[in-house]
Amino acid sequence: MTSVAPLRTSAMIASFADPGQKTTSAPFGHALVKAAHADDRIVGLTADLGKYTDMHIFANEFPDRFFQMGMAEQLLFGAAAGLAETGLVPFASTYSVFAARRAYDFICLDIAEPGLNVNIVGGLPGLTTGYGPSHQATEDIAIFRGIPGLTIVDPCDSVDIEQAVPQLADHPGPTYLRLLRGNVPTVLDEYDYQFELGKAAVLRDGTDVVLISSGLMTMRALQAAEQLAADNVSVAVVHTPTIKPFDEETVMAQIDSDRLVLTLENHTVVGGLFETVASAVVRRGIAKQITPVGLPDAFLAAGALPTLHDRYGLSTARIVATVRRRL
Repeated sequence: MTSVAPLRTSAMIASFADPGQKTTSAPFGHALVKAAHADDRIVGLTADLGKYTDMHIFANEFPDRFFQMGMAEQLLFGAAAGLAETGLVPFASTYSVFAARRAYDFICLDIAEPGLNVNIVGGLPGLTTGYGPSHQATEDIAIFRGIPGLTIVDPCDSVDIEQAVPQLADHPGPTYLRLLRGNVPTVLDEYDYQFELGKAAVLRDGTDVVLISSGLMTMRALQAAEQLAADNVSVAVVHTPTIKPFDEETVMAQIDSDRLVLTLENHTVVGGLFETVASAVVRRGIAKQITPVGLPDAFLAAGALPTLHDRYGLSTARIVATVRRRL
């Protein structure tokens, strides 16, 4: 009998990039350094997670503009609010679960209510770790969408992140970035794409199916579209990196047709992209069924990311199967 090597723990926190896929190392950290060279108001903070949110790159470049707050997320965002009150532009990083669950009141009342330019950077969004419910921020968008004036960005890849950082710094109000860290896939450079805060983008046209996606699921949507094209199924992909404010004009123009429509998100189907799209459809009086591809309304299992993505329907193969079943 052939022995099988045990799964290493690293598979639970590994990059979601496919084997051999083009990646960029720590795009957020490098983009923040570049932005900080151009704008001396930018400062960085973290709650003992600099290495795991790529903030350590900024800390190494600008040690006098970096603040290590320890394992104290409420203090992290309270301090960021104070720095913003003085005219600085803070980027404050921690894991998404800690920002959304532990520090909500501080973010809501210290940052959002006065409309301060504080940029919340949340690592491990959705199902980007296998460490179970304590670290899987499957409901962070649902939590943050209710905060008035908070801009929410769910980037697909390194291109999105690199281009988003300076725009977030320039944005006058608070923002939340769902961070992809480490070796991040580079995908959108092949699609004549430019990130624009608050805007969606049609990456490819198609006559049979429309996939409306955000975050890493845009990469999967593009992969699924290529596979379905081999079966003569024509698939359009609409990337929506800004969840709030939502670009209804671009997305609704794609939905108001006789094509099959699916939403794809690395987030629970409760309170995220699917419900954002569905509510816009209802408000505009469009008679259209939307099929959600996303995480279930449940606490997820721990395990290796490839296994979990397939189990919960986020893998390219599962997306292709869902489209074929609905056609």
